Amino acid sequence: MIIDAHMHIWKRIKGCVRNEQPVRSLGSGKIRIGDQEMLGMPASFVDCSALAEYVLAEFDAAGVTAGVVVQEYLDGPQNDYILDVASNHPERFFMHALPNLFEPDKVDEEAGNLFDQGFRGLKVCGGHLLDKISLDDRRFFPVWERMENEGLVLSVDFSEGEIQVPEFENVMKAFPNLKVAIGHFGMPNRGGWPGQLELCRHKNVYIECGGIIWLYRSEGYPFESGRDALKSAGLKVGYDKIMWGSDWPRTMVDFTYRQSLDFILTDDDIGSEDKAAILGANAAKLYGFKKPRLVDRIPLITEG
Repeated sequence: MIIDAHMHIWKRIKGCVRNEQPVRSLGSGKIRIGDQEMLGMPASFVDCSALAEYVLAEFDAAGVTAGVVVQEYLDGPQNDYILDVASNHPERFFMHALPNLFEPDKVDEEAGNLFDQGFRGLKVCGGHLLDKISLDDRRFFPVWERMENEGLVLSVDFSEGEIQVPEFENVMKAFPNLKVAIGHFGMPNRGGWPGQLELCRHKNVYIECGGIIWLYRSEGYPFESGRDALKSAGLKVGYDKIMWGSDWPRTMVDFTYRQSLDFILTDDDIGSEDKAAILGANAAKLYGFKKPRLVDRIPLITEG
């Protein structure tokens, strides 16, 4: 069983960076952030939508059972679209809601409404909030309290470095049973370790490696330094706290979906039990996937 613990879907892009620079789609995978144009997804995404059907095709081809959808202010909130997808494919996705944390006085009500609509998780884009709003702002505490009490999952991407770690330690001190997934593997080569990684000492805090191939993109496949970081984290916090994620579709501007998976799947230095934990068992436990169906990988024409 393989579960992608960090991927995105969206119907349209209408986002922002740090609540300031607008992000707009230009077609054929291109986006504009402020005045800068770039390829934000594969060029084959002609209308710049990253629909669930696209990633389900990737799942089925690569042998992936299910995915955990996280959101980003870069794309703009997709809560309405994601709820539609959840109703059509409940066994294939776990969905995180994205509230407007830039208006902390309204977050409790907004998050409550999103949970009441069926979301079982919530995404915090920490890098966007840096120098604007603290993660331990007490106006967020009613949200964290409900999440802890109901077993909901908080997905958090911290900014580069360790500057937000003390803020989040305050959150965990107040809500020690809160379920948490730290994104982007805690930014190991961007100054995020050891602080972000050491948050995993809390019993319900996990770390997922969505985007790890972006962090080590300069090396190319199979990202040997990424493999080293993975094994280092396994020694420090245990493989039972690590989850694989692809960061689909953004990282696919550089590498294929299978490569994002195979750099772990083909690493012979990680034992089979630990590999099974990283690739699916840990995510199934955290997100509560119930007896998901197994998906057989489809062979490639170039392999024959």
